[in-house]
Amino acid sequence: MPSDTLARRYIFKLVANMASVPVYLAMEAILPRALGPAMYGNYSFATSIFQQLSGFLDMGTSTCFYNALSRRQQETELVGFYTGVGWLVAIITLVAALCMQIPAIGGIVMPDVPLWLAPPAALWAFLTWWGRVLRSMNDAVGATVASETARTTVSLLAVALLILLFLGDVLNIATLFLQQYLMLAATAICYRRVTRKHWERNGIPPSSRPSPRQRRRYVREFFDYSHPLFIQSLLSFLLLTSERWLLQWFDGSVEQGFFALSQKVSMACFLFVSAMTPLVMRELSIAWGDKDLDAMGRLLSRFAPLLYVVAAYFSCFTLAEGPAMVRLFGGAEFVAAIIPVQVMALYPLHQAYGQLAGSVFHATGRTHILRNIAALECVYGFGTAWVCLAPAEYFGLNLGATGLAIKTVLVQYVTVNVYFWLVSRFLPLSFKRNFLHQLWSLAVLLAVAFLSREVTVHMGFGSVDSIWRFLVSGVCYSVAVAAVCWSCPALLGLSRQDVREFVIRIRLHYKKDVPEA
Repeated sequence: MPSDTLARRYIFKLVANMASVPVYLAMEAILPRALGPAMYGNYSFATSIFQQLSGFLDMGTSTCFYNALSRRQQETELVGFYTGVGWLVAIITLVAALCMQIPAIGGIVMPDVPLWLAPPAALWAFLTWWGRVLRSMNDAVGATVASETARTTVSLLAVALLILLFLGDVLNIATLFLQQYLMLAATAICYRRVTRKHWERNGIPPSSRPSPRQRRRYVREFFDYSHPLFIQSLLSFLLLTSERWLLQWFDGSVEQGFFALSQKVSMACFLFVSAMTPLVMRELSIAWGDKDLDAMGRLLSRFAPLLYVVAAYFSCFTLAEGPAMVRLFGGAEFVAAIIPVQVMALYPLHQAYGQLAGSVFHATGRTHILRNIAALECVYGFGTAWVCLAPAEYFGLNLGATGLAIKTVLVQYVTVNVYFWLVSRFLPLSFKRNFLHQLWSLAVLLAVAFLSREVTVHMGFGSVDSIWRFLVSGVCYSVAVAAVCWSCPALLGLSRQDVREFVIRIRLHYKKDVPEA
């Protein structure tokens, strides 16, 4: 059976991500109201700590696993080996959660947060990480379509359960964790079944334990790939955890809740872009396996600007419509989160750039570059966080959730562009062209977004935070952006010749699908 094309796999990922949008919308419209700013902040802070711990324990091994399996798709012993790595991550995460029950430790690491939240947060973080591993495994073997179909089904069932809990007035922190466990466990089981069916269909033996010789080879392979990332993972873990800790220590759980809401809104903006990045990363890995640098350069030149504009389409509208977004997601108790939400709306812009540039370093084995940049980022990142969060007596601006949002967006902007500049040093692509495209395309979309907002306000569709006016503004904005993209394909990083070729392919596709008389 021929493997799915990149376009078909992207379509299914996009559809699955679109089906996930109701999950995010429902959670962010329900959870803040059900939990309140303080408990919502506690939930976010506790899960964030263990999510960062899982990322540290990963140390790039999941990316190594993804790249290796993409190149050696019939080597199922590799899957058996990495399952053992997963068990190790689970055990260490659980031990860390149990240590948090000691007041002397938990009181420092999780100030003013109920310590009993640590174990359920740790389990949530591990299941989330392992689900991503299983999903990437299906992408690596080319079983994206079935995998995303399963994810769509589970996501829709999960949001239905969440709504029932809310309507039944039984949604609290305990029932929330239970709902999350059911969703994550069901998703992981479905991913595993998809992989097994793919192996059976292609006559590949199921995953098995590697022999001692294979295990030693895998250990060397993963060690060579990941040991330069140890410092990067450690520094990233310390930086990301410490900045959330500073916010908790200086400003408390309520500001933590405001920042958590801004994070979730920015994640919703990134859903459509995140459908494509793993697939492009897979193609980059395969191209490097063929030593085809020109193909890698073409992939980045084609998809990086396109993904940036897709993210900017949602980010710019979210920024312009910040008051309406907060009213929709958080309600009256989260009015103070408007500015953090508007600032964090810009965060998804460079996530695609960062993932693509990072995947080049991973695919080519230049992980020492990631380590060095992480060390540098730890210096200017923590310095920026301290200035934004610390009170005046400690030489800071004490900006709370707004300060952490500013730090997050600013530091990512600098780091990602450094990544891309370094990539341009050994791949045939223009950094200057991509950098300038970031600036002017963002300016165009921001202008269209604010214009749509002001026009709908002056036409009497409602106030700035009106949900009805927000929906009308969204339609106007989408139509205007489509018109701009059609008249100026360069906004998408495309030429008119690219557009003509795309139209021709579409016509040929539909002509081929029409049955002959």
